[in-house]
Order: sequence, then C-alpha cells, then structure tokens
Amino acid sequence: MGAKASIHMQPMKAMNASLSDENERRDKSKEWFDRTEDSKGTPYHYDWWRRNLNFEIVKGKICPQLSHAIPLHDRIQNRLRELGFKNYKETAKNAPNVCMDFVIGGQRERLREMAFGKQYVNFDEKDEQNSHVKRCDEIERWAMDTYKWAAKKYGEENIIGFNVHLDETTPHIHMQVIPVAEKKRRGRVKTGQERGTVKTVSYAGIVGETPEALSKYLDDMHTDYHLQVQVGYKYGLERGTFFDDLTPEEQARRKNRSKPEYIEYDNLMNEMDKTKKTYEELKQDYSQLEEQYRLLEKKVKSFTKMLSNLNDQKERLEIDITALEEIRDTGNEEVEKQLEEKRKQLDDITEKISLRKGQLNDVTEELKKLDEVRDQTKQDIKNMVTDAIQRHDRTNAWLKEADRAIEEKRKKLTEMDKTGELENARRHVDERDAVLYRRWPEARDAVNSIFEFASSSSVHDFTPQQALHVEHAIVTSGTTRTKAAEELMSLAKKDFDNNRTYSGWVNGVMLEVMKIASNTHQRLNALLKTQPKNQDGSPSYITDLTDWAGNQLQR
Repeated sequence: MGAKASIHMQPMKAMNASLSDENERRDKSKEWFDRTEDSKGTPYHYDWWRRNLNFEIVKGKICPQLSHAIPLHDRIQNRLRELGFKNYKETAKNAPNVCMDFVIGGQRERLREMAFGKQYVNFDEKDEQNSHVKRCDEIERWAMDTYKWAAKKYGEENIIGFNVHLDETTPHIHMQVIPVAEKKRRGRVKTGQERGTVKTVSYAGIVGETPEALSKYLDDMHTDYHLQVQVGYKYGLERGTFFDDLTPEEQARRKNRSKPEYIEYDNLMNEMDKTKKTYEELKQDYSQLEEQYRLLEKKVKSFTKMLSNLNDQKERLEIDITALEEIRDTGNEEVEKQLEEKRKQLDDITEKISLRKGQLNDVTEELKKLDEVRDQTKQDIKNMVTDAIQRHDRTNAWLKEADRAIEEKRKKLTEMDKTGELENARRHVDERDAVLYRRWPEARDAVNSIFEFASSSSVHDFTPQQALHVEHAIVTSGTTRTKAAEELMSLAKKDFDNNRTYSGWVNGVMLEVMKIASNTHQRLNALLKTQPKNQDGSPSYITDLTDWAGNQLQR
C-alpha cells in the first residue's frame, strides 16, 4: 500500500490571538520551542533548530514565515470587513462559521523525504545538529501546487494564511480560508427584473447545509485534489480510502473526535510508529548477528578440521620418528638425516597446532559472546512484539471507550430531546444565566477571560489583566468567593460545550480560578513576576492592578 495524503478541515467561528501566533510562530522564544508539553499535558513537538525551514506562500510567492506584518487573526477580521460581514458578539449562540481551517499532509516518511531528502534529521530529540538541515525543493513544489489548487477552488483573495511547518514531527500545511459563496440578493425586486447575486461569507453555501451534504463535499474535495488536479498523485501520495468503503470500526475512528481527542489518538499512533521502527531496526540487527554467527560457525568448523588434520600428521610423524630411532644404532647416515627432517616437521606441526588452538579459542569465545548478544536481541524482539500487542490493545480499548461514551451521550440527548427535557433544561440555564448577568455585569469580562484561557492549547496561565477580571467579578458577586468562582465556571460552561473544549483543559482552568478565589493577592503577585519591566526598571502598570486586588481582599 502506497503513502496516503490527508486533508483535514475544521470550521471556525473565530481565531484568537494565541492560536494565530502559534500558527505563525509569532514572538515565540526558544523556551517556548523547548517545552515538551503544555500545562494540560498536550505534547509539543516543535524544534527550535528547524524553525527557519518554515515558510509561507503569499499571493503565489514562497516567502519566509512571518512575511506578513499583520497577525493572522487580524487579517481574517480585515477580510471579513471587506466582505461586509458584521461580527457577532462573543457570547452569541448563533455565531456562524467564518473560517475554514485546513491541515494538509500525508504519510510521515514520504513528507519527510520531500522536505529533507536524504539528510539526517533527529526527530526524537531537539538537536542543535538539526540547524544544518536544508529545505528541499520538492516540499516547496508540493506546497505551491496545493496553494494553486486552493486558490482556484476558493479564490486566492480568500486564502488568508498558508503556512508550511517543517519544525514538527511531520511536515504539513496550515491553511485558513474565508468561505465565500454567491447568494441571491434579499429585498423586493421590480416586476420583470431578475434577482441579482452577491458574494457573502457563507460556510453552508460552500459545504452544504446538512451532514450528508458536508460528507459529500469532503469526499469530492479529496477526489478533486487527487484526480482532477492530481496534486497528490504527482508527489506519490495516494487518495485516502473512501469513507463508505471503511469498516464500521474505522469509520468510528474518523469522526466525532474533538481536537484534544485527535491529539491523543495521534500520540498513540506515534508511539506505535516508534515501536514499529524500533522493531524493524532490531530485526535488521538480528539478521546481521545471524550472518556473523554463521560465519563464525564456519570458522570454528574450519579450525577444528585443521587441528584434526594436524594432529593426524603429528601422530604419523611421531610413529615414523619412533621407528627411525629404533634403527639409528646401525650408524646409518641416511637414517640420521631422515630422523632430523622428521623432527623438524614435527616441531613445525606442533607450532601450527598451537597457533590453530589459539585461533579456535578466540573464535569460540567470540561465538559465545555473539550468541549472548543474539539471545538478548531475540528477547528484545520478543518483548517488543509483546509491547506492540499491548499498545494495540490499549489503543483499541481507548477507541472503543471513546465511541461508547459518545454513543451513550447521543442516546441520552436523543431521549431528553424527545421528552422536551433537553429544551427545558436549556431554557432554565439560559434564564438563570440572564438573571446572573443582570445582577452581576462584572461576570461577563471574567467569563470571557476564562473561556479565552481554557480554549488555548499554548497558554499556560491567566494574564494579569484576565486574572484581574476574575478577581473583580468575585469581589462584586455578593456571595462567598468560592461560590462566586463556581458560578463563573457555570456561566462559562455553555461556551465550553459549544466549542467542545477538552474536559482536562476545563478542569485546569477551574483550578486556576479557585486559586484566585482563595489567594488573590499572592496569585497576582506571582503573575506580576513574569511581566516585563518599564524602561527605568520599575514594574509595569500591573502593579496598580495588584495593589487594587490586594485592597479588595482586605475589604
């Protein structure tokens, strides 16, 4: 089976600054690259020494990354304004999808070959040696052909970001596209006139308005990429298997996954890939050991046969010498001459026997050591196979558990929806939230800060300003600090649910909110230490905010 290509598309209602900066590597220090995981345990695979290999395509030209002075999230907003799109409030339930976020890649080894050729690259560690790696032309040609395909399909003016990342485990493309479709104008039309069309931001206008239409659109998109323009096949990347041709288990693996679930699944696959690679290396080592072992066995047999022949010769010479010594008393000079010659031959053979014995002992010892190494390698392979089976079982168990949980939630929601219980619960929550916001307007900024922090995969902590919003809401809540923190989290729950925020991230931000609720002044002071200083060396404006929070706590 050949290398497969992959195109993953995720609709977005907005792009925040942290995700935008991560995509473009904007203002990212070596410390940021050197992290192995974020505060929520999500692995990082960014390599500081390969960051200069990244590039982007701007208006059909290959440029170094960060060629845009304006950040990606601001460029998205600028294009939306050009199209006359009016932004929705952040808390709006009916905010539409305004951006299509693509990740385009393929089989890891093929993409690495396109990007780095036959150069050595250390993917297991962030190695300074990787700074000498050069970018190959083939990855640029693949990216450019992919860009042309997207420009023709969506319009070049609607491609807002096109970044190619070569500093991670697998080379890939990140592309952000504004979905623009032609729709009929609204309003009255005079008799005899036709209703004109207008270009407008419309995700549904591109992919369709039903799940079935979306599925067909994605299927056709993959076919178009491979068959119509043949970008995939041109670079040795086959089209992925049609969704309908997959087994039910494989179909379940390809859908209903949030971003954190995809990350977790990808990590499991990476572990299995590493295991497979190590297994292949051990098999190759074992094959070489077997070859060496066979050669040594041949040497042992050869030396043993030589020693046997030499011993036979020695025995015959000793018999001849004994016979000659019995007749030497006759004073026959010919006998003396033969006896001397035989003794020289015996000395020569004795020396050869001693040499061959030493060689045989050396080869036998080497064979013994090699046998131990071979047995250990054989045991390592056996352990590797056992480990691979266990990893496979754990992966399948994780997938089954995830699918079971999803199915249970679906059934429960379906039952609640049929009885009206779900709608009543939503109405109750909406009414409760509306009452809370009317009584407690300071909560809105706090909830926005909580959601912004929890929805980012790269931010480790509240900023001082965000922490201050949370503190301000807590002290004006009219209830206990712990109760206020819990209510803030409950108000943010709707945003978490709508955006399928990973439960682990929600739990993480809840702990940070509780820290602020229990020990605000010390918490903000800790945040202050990470902030830049003014030119004169004094603390920045955050000092005033910290003092304000401390006074509130004393009150």
